Amino acid sequence: MKALILGRGVSGRGAACLLGSLGFSYQFYQDGDCAPDVSMFDFAVRSPGFPINHKILRLLRAKNVPTLGEIELAFRFSRGKIVSITGTNGKSTTTALIHTALKTNGYKTFIGGNFGTPFSEFALKTKPETVSVIELSSFQIEDLKSYRSDISVVLNITPDHMNRYRDFHEYAETKLKLLKHSDIAILNRDDPQLRSTKGDNIIFFSRKERADAYVDSEKIVVNLKKKTEIPLSELPLKGVHNLENYMAAATVLNLLGLTEDEIIRGFKAFNGLPHRTEFVGTVKKVKFINDSKSTNPDSLKKALESFEKVILIAGGSSKGLDFRELKELFKERVKEAVFIGETAELLAETFKGLSPILRASSMEEAVRKAFELSKPGDTVLLSPGCASFDMFKNFEERGEAFKKAVLKLKRDLEEKVEN
Repeated sequence: MKALILGRGVSGRGAACLLGSLGFSYQFYQDGDCAPDVSMFDFAVRSPGFPINHKILRLLRAKNVPTLGEIELAFRFSRGKIVSITGTNGKSTTTALIHTALKTNGYKTFIGGNFGTPFSEFALKTKPETVSVIELSSFQIEDLKSYRSDISVVLNITPDHMNRYRDFHEYAETKLKLLKHSDIAILNRDDPQLRSTKGDNIIFFSRKERADAYVDSEKIVVNLKKKTEIPLSELPLKGVHNLENYMAAATVLNLLGLTEDEIIRGFKAFNGLPHRTEFVGTVKKVKFINDSKSTNPDSLKKALESFEKVILIAGGSSKGLDFRELKELFKERVKEAVFIGETAELLAETFKGLSPILRASSMEEAVRKAFELSKPGDTVLLSPGCASFDMFKNFEERGEAFKKAVLKLKRDLEEKVEN
């Protein structure tokens, strides 16, 4: 059999690895290539970067050539349990938390999907006792068919990717499609898009009220068949968003049979992912925090809720999102702001008159201006609230540029003192 693989990126190469191992032949197609005769192929594999209304997919449908997403392909050749995590924000941290806890306690486990390694790259390595922890973006959920998750998590749904979907409703419905592919679904009751979801397979967690998992007397309580209590003092990662990530992860691990001690041991073994409210260092009693993974208003909101006396660096490429709901929080938490990138003027207009605002043309300039505006005890927070593609290859490159700029600032100040 011969497959057409749409996309030569990470997902496409993962699909090729799997198909090659199975003895299938394949051909890649990427935007800019001449359109092949699609009737030559028995099926196609879609990478998530190809929207479902892409011209090549329309051609495939017209010729009745079946199309699978890369996640769907991998699932059909995998074994063992699957835990799926989606949400607008926090899904990578929650995915890594669950995987780390399992690995720390001796479970056979893989991590992948939207998290670095394509599912198709390790699907054939899974066994009946394996737990595969799969992060799913909305793009990967779009065309699920037979995919089945033993446990799924939906952390939150807030506006994002409005340059891909017609409106927020379509984006939210895409995320919620995962529930149809889940034996058990764990949802955030504090999220307006999720709290009214009904079903026999639904489990809720909440920071604000009693639920299947909740916060009580400085501890997380998971109140399922086996009660689990985790003191907040035992959790390395701080902030409102991380508390929600811990609650979701603890609920998953409880359902998988881990004991209270095993869950705490696993959580202690995980110190966070780079570029998610990552502490970079202190320069003259000013803290620098790298939250480059913040690519939408809700992630910016969660970052601002976690810090006070903030000198904010924000901005990037546009996703067509609205920042106006952050005006009160901005006024309360942001002492000064430095805006960068394509959305600098949009942000400046949105937050005009709430705090002093500067612009910068590079990350190094933004860091220096933010430091000049700061006083001891302040926090310089990079939390862009936007995608990175106007100035950087990805959010990782943006975060590394911030860290290098902070290190250079520190070195330059030290050399100035020595001279």
